[in-house]
Amino acid sequence: MIKLVTLQKRHPSLTRPEFEQRWLTIHGPMAAAFPGLRGYMLGFSLDEGEPDADGLAQLWFDSREATQVSYASDIGRQGSADASAYLARRQHLLASEHWFTTTGPLSSTPFKLVLGMKRASDWSRGNFAAHLVSDDIRSIGPACGAAQFRVSLDEAGLMLDSRTTGPLELVEGEAVFDGLLELWFATRAAADEGRVRLRALAEERLAPIVSGTEEFLLREHVVVMPPVPAYGLERMQ
Repeated sequence: MIKLVTLQKRHPSLTRPEFEQRWLTIHGPMAAAFPGLRGYMLGFSLDEGEPDADGLAQLWFDSREATQVSYASDIGRQGSADASAYLARRQHLLASEHWFTTTGPLSSTPFKLVLGMKRASDWSRGNFAAHLVSDDIRSIGPACGAAQFRVSLDEAGLMLDSRTTGPLELVEGEAVFDGLLELWFATRAAADEGRVRLRALAEERLAPIVSGTEEFLLREHVVVMPPVPAYGLERMQ
């Protein structure tokens, strides 16, 4: 199973409430019809003001190739055109998921903290991915007080082509991030405290291996129920 993560910043013509409502009621149902889609969740930013991203979309498919085939379909191209018309930022990441801690359905831990990481120039993709599933990273979730914790990794260096015209194929290249730390909390207060701890741990443990990071505090909404492991009901094998 592969997850497509899309960073979203709304077009200036939309307010944040308008953007969230549109994605839940118009674009979400459109994307839910993509061929081969296995799950779809929207996470909207809880930060005040103007965050760099208003939300993150997550779409699950059987493989990277299946993701590209879906986006190359007529329905996929229509969805891409609709998204591009209402977004000022639209960046993709194709990632595999590695669960460290699960306690139940994600609905029991609705506050999600995400740290996007771009590897340092002296780290290979393989070494970076191996480090992010090591015991050193595994301990970050409990140290932040997270009830659930997983890492998502771009292990292949293949990017989705989500244009609306011409032949579409996966492209070798550098995605916006090489990995995501994903932590869930039962309350907003726990998430805010976890964020403070994560920033300190990132400075201590991640600074030598990353060239840049971006963090997101989200409230997630299910559009299409993801596969069982992705939704946190059991450990991903």
